[in-house]
Amino acid sequence: MNWLNYCACALAVGVSGYKLLRVRRDRRASGLRYLSAFFLCLGLGLATMAQPTLILASHFEPVPNLTRLLGNGLEMVAAYFLGALGQSIARPQHTRRWLRRHGFVLAGAITLMAVLLLLADTRHTLNFVNVYSRDPLVVGYLAVFFLYISVSLVTFIHSVGGYVRHIEATTLRAGLRFVVAGAALGIVWAGWSGVRPVITLITGWSLATALPVGSSIGAICVALWLIGATLTAWGNRLAAPLRWCRAALRYRQIHPLWRTLHEAVPQVTLATTPRLLTGPEFALYRRVIEIRDAQLALRSYAHPDVSRWVGPGADPATLEAAVIAAALVGHAAGRTYGADHPFQDVDPSLASESAWLAQVTRRFTRSTEVERVRQQAATHARTPANQS
Repeated sequence: MNWLNYCACALAVGVSGYKLLRVRRDRRASGLRYLSAFFLCLGLGLATMAQPTLILASHFEPVPNLTRLLGNGLEMVAAYFLGALGQSIARPQHTRRWLRRHGFVLAGAITLMAVLLLLADTRHTLNFVNVYSRDPLVVGYLAVFFLYISVSLVTFIHSVGGYVRHIEATTLRAGLRFVVAGAALGIVWAGWSGVRPVITLITGWSLATALPVGSSIGAICVALWLIGATLTAWGNRLAAPLRWCRAALRYRQIHPLWRTLHEAVPQVTLATTPRLLTGPEFALYRRVIEIRDAQLALRSYAHPDVSRWVGPGADPATLEAAVIAAALVGHAAGRTYGADHPFQDVDPSLASESAWLAQVTRRFTRSTEVERVRQQAATHARTPANQS
């Protein structure tokens, strides 16, 4: 599994360099700098902890397992920058204070680990956790490592988890969710090294295994972090076919409503003709605008009792479809009522607007309540104005 550590190191350093190149002249992009520092430290930490590196360094170490301390320290610094990234996203005004406070905690934790390692008087071994799982000083060293990593990752999850729920469903949100999932799995990764020896020390049960469990969990963590950090760069291209299909589907779904409104008020149609095959999102955007313009043009033709006709139990999409149907009847008869029929409050995005209009179109073409309103509007439209 050593090749995995070196591959992860190369990818992490590559992503770090790519992010730094993008923000090298933008002082406001502190979050990307923390993310770059996270990947740089993580990649170097993984390369340091790879077995060939530990074996090579053991010939030159002044103190046994000093390279392991360096690798664990780099992983802790990576966790520190990940926590800073969470702060810069959720509470940017408190980031500097967070960096100072947690910087002292990080320095204290690494110093304590160094003291414990020196007092433990260990010898170089690749099976460090299993060999020294009954040495209280080494178990303390691993427990400090686990606690610091866990606290940093939990802080990041707490900071970013709430923020993710409030942002629009984009590749940014998907990327942050990958990073959060990687952080959650990272706690398991650290726990595999930090909790096992504590259990062995307390209970005497050895949880040693020949399987590369820690390396496998770590590889999955790094993969999740790399996917999340780079998703905004390639996610849009990967999702382009899906967006094309979704926009084309919405375009077709709202077409019956658009066609009826276009026939009633053709002046709302914009001058240029969008191409569905080459630009479905722009074509859909045009259709949404034209439907909304037609609704505004027809609103005064809807009878003021439409909401009463459709009934109090009707859903908002049925009510809006009924208003449009009644307005079309009034417009065809030349009857204006001047009633106010407010639109349903919808998030002002193309996805939300088109999804809402697709619901309205289904009610407009299929609902029996809307058909009943259409007939009542026709009856009132035939009644002389002084008798209605």
